[in-house]
Amino acid sequence: MEGTNLGIITLIPALGFLVFALVTKKCILSIMLSGILGYIFYYKAAFFMPMMDALLSAASDADNNYIVIICLLFGCFVQLLRQSKGAVAVGDLARKYIKSEKQVLLMTWICGVIIFIDDYLSILVTANCVLTLSDEHKTPREMICYIINTTSAPVCLIIPISAWVVFFSGIFEQQKEAAVVGDSAMSIYYNIMPYFFYPFLCVIFVLLVILGIVPKMGGIKKAYERVAETGQLWPASSNMQNQGDELGEVMGAISDNAKEEKEITPHLWAFLVPMAVVVIVTVWLSDILYGVSCGIFTCFVLFVPTRIMSLGKFCDACYKGLEDMLFIAVVLVTSLFYRESINLIGLPDYLIDVAGPYMSAAWLPAIAFILIGIVCFATGNIWSIPAVCTPIILPLAASTGASIPLTLGAIISAACFGAQACFYSDVTLLSASACKINNVDYAVAQLPYIGIVTAISFVGYVVFGFAMS
Repeated sequence: MEGTNLGIITLIPALGFLVFALVTKKCILSIMLSGILGYIFYYKAAFFMPMMDALLSAASDADNNYIVIICLLFGCFVQLLRQSKGAVAVGDLARKYIKSEKQVLLMTWICGVIIFIDDYLSILVTANCVLTLSDEHKTPREMICYIINTTSAPVCLIIPISAWVVFFSGIFEQQKEAAVVGDSAMSIYYNIMPYFFYPFLCVIFVLLVILGIVPKMGGIKKAYERVAETGQLWPASSNMQNQGDELGEVMGAISDNAKEEKEITPHLWAFLVPMAVVVIVTVWLSDILYGVSCGIFTCFVLFVPTRIMSLGKFCDACYKGLEDMLFIAVVLVTSLFYRESINLIGLPDYLIDVAGPYMSAAWLPAIAFILIGIVCFATGNIWSIPAVCTPIILPLAASTGASIPLTLGAIISAACFGAQACFYSDVTLLSASACKINNVDYAVAQLPYIGIVTAISFVGYVVFGFAMS
């Protein structure tokens, strides 16, 4: 699609997206409205048919649909693991050896690292494994929630077998500037992993907190003082979350079949065997699509004949998994539509012309990290913001001579920051729900640690920006 630089008017769709997202809190609606603006500016009254053709083209794009299918299959696989309760057996085994609070915290960290295939799965399984133990050892809920949240999305990004990986690799592959990094979506992702400063630092930093190398501070320190003085494991504002017996009743943490799921006996093999199949097949065939497909088939062979699940429940779990991933699939399609819209009106070219002479290649990755991170934090849209910003930032990076791998790493880090720091992002809400604590109580408590890791990451992007430009 050939575009024309319309001048300063090209900024309106991008700014409109931010306004729509902040006002409506509906990221897909915001992407669509912003994309439609681009077609209106370019085609004026005759915008409708070209816009519909572009939307159809985005929905039928082969490369994009490959990523969509993987995301949908991931949803099925993760839901099957959740409902089989196989991962609970991992925690049951480890609990036999826990003798102190520090061991509880280390176990929480290890569970978060081991369950790397999905952030939701990591949060739910880890919380169910450790929450009773942590209560027995008088650990504040804020601390447990901090560890669980910090080892969910960051670990999924740095161990490249997850829906996060599929999503971002698909977004990056759409950009011609990323071709210098790798010749496929996954090769691009593998090559930029060394520049995931924020995710790596998160996982290491929380371990240092657990070991006492980094002292307790801020809300976490106050939480420990509260427990020492009153014995209360959670703040008073979280009392409502602790009135029931179920963990994580928000965002589908417990399905409608919760009572039926409780009757399933956890088996270690029900988790380890499907996970091993996904990893082995993915590595063997160098394609995560084959890996997750074989993982689902393995679940069927293991769960239905052994009556862990009936055939009907197996199908219901797959349907629920498809539903869970539908949002991501729609974001992928609409973000491709938006990218074509801004290319049509010449937004990347305009930014290059205006900002290029003043933008330093050395500073661009660090600036991208901060700006995208702030917007993700403000809107809670950790999926759509990077998808929308990538086709704007990468052409600017290429024109200024900034490192493309470093810039892509900064975009990933910004999304991870938004997921962990935003008070109402999906992973923050789910972590707080699973730990039975108010999400604002938790988010405020972790802020000093988030601030330190963010500052170190920013410095890292500045240093590497100057070294690699």
